[in-house]
Amino acid sequence: MRGILTSLQFDQNFRLTFPDGSFHEHGKGKMAFEVHIKTEAAMNDILRQGSLGFGEAYMREEVDVTGDVHDAVHLGFLIMQGGLKPTLLEKVRFLIAYFSRRNTLEGSRKNIQAHYDLGNDFYAMWLDKEMQYTCAYFHDFKDSLEKAQLQKLEHVCRKLQLRKGMTVVEAGCGWGGLARYAARKYGVRIRSYNISEAQINYARERQKQLKIPASQIEYVHDDYRTIGSNGEQYDRFVSVGMLEHVGLENFPGLYDIIRKVVKPNSLALVHSIGRVHPAKPDPWLEKYIFPGAYIPSLAEMVAPVEKKDSPLQVVDVENLRCHYALTLDAWAERMEKNVKKIRAQYGEAFVRMFRLYLRSAAAGFRHDQLTLMQILMVNGRDNSGPLTRKHLYK
Repeated sequence: MRGILTSLQFDQNFRLTFPDGSFHEHGKGKMAFEVHIKTEAAMNDILRQGSLGFGEAYMREEVDVTGDVHDAVHLGFLIMQGGLKPTLLEKVRFLIAYFSRRNTLEGSRKNIQAHYDLGNDFYAMWLDKEMQYTCAYFHDFKDSLEKAQLQKLEHVCRKLQLRKGMTVVEAGCGWGGLARYAARKYGVRIRSYNISEAQINYARERQKQLKIPASQIEYVHDDYRTIGSNGEQYDRFVSVGMLEHVGLENFPGLYDIIRKVVKPNSLALVHSIGRVHPAKPDPWLEKYIFPGAYIPSLAEMVAPVEKKDSPLQVVDVENLRCHYALTLDAWAERMEKNVKKIRAQYGEAFVRMFRLYLRSAAAGFRHDQLTLMQILMVNGRDNSGPLTRKHLYK
């Protein structure tokens, strides 16, 4: 590691302190952050296991970070690129664990519950008022999280060209914010699917509070794979933040559902975290935050669309990478304001886990391989659609 550090090109001053008390300083003047590896066990885990070793050592307080974890993770990306890699044995162990969490009907339910059923009160501490747990859309760097999340909902609705009376089906509705927005502002009738019981219960309660009739919104506690099982069709299909949890092997099935349930010449939108090229999931993130998740490249996202003799085709792609970094910044700031409550309820290891997740994800969108793709598709060959994107920005 020391050899990599000596040749490192990095635009911040930092100090890396080793278990024996020796240290490496990069740059002169005030240090932007410091990483202190406190034990030999932590050092060995980092050298053998990469991000998994670092994350677990940080969670058990054998690694401390002074300053923003975001910057320390950025440094970690560069060190990994410099040649620090997990061993073959560690890779095999990860693959065994990964395949044990595949997204079967039962596996998907367990994977989602592991993250999304931690408690609505916990998420309410740091999400916006409507509990949007996906990338916001910033018109300006100074936009509040609430404003940016409403702008995201509006952006999605405009891309789908929603009109009063349309029928919409949503796969993976989270806490139901998009359905409430689309129903109230655009007058659509929407059926939203989710396998998280905690999220569905919250969505149904908010629907009652806002007095939105059942004729407009139906929150369905079921797997997306049951959409269209009764032969029903819709004017629009939308999925925001679910594709990452589907599993690469299930992408063709999801797009087959879209082909089946979207009426001819009608639109579908898929919004998903992506990568700049195909790669295996990050071991620490997959183990502790999103079990069973797979972050696809753009090619992997659209490959099932390009099925021979299929009417489904891509009409628009937008990368909101920088918007997600800003979203994660806002979430992390809000979480830190409530860190004492979270620590009292869940413990220090949990706090460190979520801090590392939020800050490393932000660093991933800014400095590594993460993207955020919105893919708009038409199920047919509609020649009457807008010629420009003006309708998105009025």
